[in-house]
Amino acid sequence: MGFEMSESVLFVCAQNVCRSPLMAAAFQEALRAEGELGLGPSEWEVESVGTVASEGHRACRIASGLEPAAATHHSVRLEADDLDVADIVIVASLDERSIVARMRPQARSRTFTLREAVLLGEQPIDAGSITEYAAALHSRRGTLDLPKPSSLPWRRGPEPLDVVDVHQMGPRAHRKGLERAAIDARLLASRLRRDLAART
Repeated sequence: MGFEMSESVLFVCAQNVCRSPLMAAAFQEALRAEGELGLGPSEWEVESVGTVASEGHRACRIASGLEPAAATHHSVRLEADDLDVADIVIVASLDERSIVARMRPQARSRTFTLREAVLLGEQPIDAGSITEYAAALHSRRGTLDLPKPSSLPWRRGPEPLDVVDVHQMGPRAHRKGLERAAIDARLLASRLRRDLAART
């Protein structure tokens, strides 16, 4: 997998059959829909990979059902070179964020969980490129009161910044988690387009 010279967004999860292909497809669909509304085309490269992916597996049925574009997806394993060329890296969970940071420490400042990127980008950002947008998000780390998991052991739930891997929790929980991820991915696409367009 490799990006061309255009700006690039890389989505990452573990197996690359559920969360990251769903997020990438929803992100691309939002860009396509806004382009049809006259908001201008996007020439961004959008890809998805998995930290422990086996090559060539199709996206899961629920992800493909929610985002039909994911139906043509085949899993790809994350390589360090992918992180060198991506302008922003959007991961499903803090686990993948840690893996990215260990693989390429210099990518840490442009790597965010999907939910983290959405929360950090709530206020408009003055950016002329995806690289500048990622830098602005990074500069807001530590300045916002991001949600944290309960400190009480008996109330410990999922990490609120994660898109949780819920394959083992049944189809209802699986669908609900992916629906939320799709909403957030569309929102991220809309904000990126909005904030970058404001500079032009």
